[in-house]
Amino acid sequence: MGDMSLLEVFFVISGVVIFILAFDISRRQKFNALHFLVFLAVGAGLLIFAFIPSVLDLIGDIFGLPRGADVLVYISIIFLLYFTLLLLAKNEKNREDITRLIREISFLESRISQTHPLPPPAWKAKK
Repeated sequence: MGDMSLLEVFFVISGVVIFILAFDISRRQKFNALHFLVFLAVGAGLLIFAFIPSVLDLIGDIFGLPRGADVLVYISIIFLLYFTLLLLAKNEKNREDITRLIREISFLESRISQTHPLPPPAWKAKK
């Protein structure tokens, strides 16, 4: 193996960082097994592409792409779309949870005020 290009060095550094982050986040149980495997695959892929760049051309040939580097672009787009949809779904679930909690709090406040009415606030009190 000769001198590594700047892109290959970037792949090695990125792959190692992704491995470290994946293990750290999974150790703290911040994401599920599928996400952990995706991060491991991305990290491993970056390391493989850095040390054996001809793998990209081989994968490109399988999919009929003229350049192996195009494989990285397409894979990146797919992963970005996947994680965008995942974040949108999580955001929608959080919105629904917040709406449910607000309804429950409002219901409980109305029950409490019916059984134990509070005096009006000072700014509403007549002088």
